[in-house]
Amino acid sequence: MTKLCLVAGGTGGHIFPALAFAEWLLASGTDVTLSFVCGSRPLEKEIYASKGIVPLCLPLSGSPFGAAGIGSRILRWKETLSSFFVFRDFLRKEECDCCLLFGGYVSFVPLLSCHLGGIPLIVHEQNAVAGKVTRLAFRLKKKIASGWGECLPFAEGTYTPTGVPVRSFSPRDPGEAWPRLGTGRAFPQKPIIGVLGGSLMSERLIQLLGYVIRDEVLQKCTFLFLGASQQVQAGLFSGDRPENVLFVEKQWDMTDFFSVIDGAVARGGASTLSELMLWGIPTVVVPWKQAADNHQEKNAECFERIASGEIWREDEPLEFLKEKILRVLRKAQNVRKEFSEGDESERLWRLISSSIGREITNFG
Repeated sequence: MTKLCLVAGGTGGHIFPALAFAEWLLASGTDVTLSFVCGSRPLEKEIYASKGIVPLCLPLSGSPFGAAGIGSRILRWKETLSSFFVFRDFLRKEECDCCLLFGGYVSFVPLLSCHLGGIPLIVHEQNAVAGKVTRLAFRLKKKIASGWGECLPFAEGTYTPTGVPVRSFSPRDPGEAWPRLGTGRAFPQKPIIGVLGGSLMSERLIQLLGYVIRDEVLQKCTFLFLGASQQVQAGLFSGDRPENVLFVEKQWDMTDFFSVIDGAVARGGASTLSELMLWGIPTVVVPWKQAADNHQEKNAECFERIASGEIWREDEPLEFLKEKILRVLRKAQNVRKEFSEGDESERLWRLISSSIGREITNFG
């Protein structure tokens, strides 16, 4: 039996691929036992709890590399040192055969621990641009699995494209899925545009859309915002929220949301784009300008090449955003929304098996 440790933290964009891969492993009958590791942020625990998983939570609140101010950096490095010993003891107790990192600030400690302990380790990089931990792992000659066909700045052939593992879905009839979202409104008899700003929701994305959704043409659409807090809603649409704007609470199971929308406007997180691509949902991608190494821009460019995607950048005229939303709606009318199932998890498992020198068994 293979003992596999999955490390993922920070945001849903890192955690959901780990959970999707775990889901695939268990469903395929693979002879493996799984353990999960994350950081100490409440969001991480909430996501794992939604799947009934109790991970090892390292006493980390963030990356020591991104802390502002000397005091914060000292605190983060103290947390890092403490987490190193916690994780080292965990590895010894669990006797893990391999550790698979899905990114986020929590990944640095497991990388260092596994490297010093001689435990096989693979980094799955969801983004088209490698993060700091992925680059360090590359220098340490660890295997890199890439979510896209490119993983900058690495040369082609130095990493293994596997795709991004995506949660399994069983699509529902839109009429059945709509009341489950709890909007309190009747099912709209007009196109629905889903707005996804990531597991933390982007207030800036809502602000940008706030300028265009009152347009006469776009009034013929319903905009369904996912996961915006009550505070954000009140601040942006105080007193005069347009009739074509609806909000739904964050969903850890996206089946109902994806089942009702015809198109989407989304940030450029790799996990979100991979799920939209699987569902075949035409999407306007609005890359977050402050993403590290501009990785959301690169993700968006990959998505545009291989899916029904459009890119709108925040320094472009808002009129262009409106035009791209309308273009996405036209695509939605011509593209039947259906699954495009891939074998991302199987490719990732093959990479793991080759790393620990074991044959793959018991999956169909």
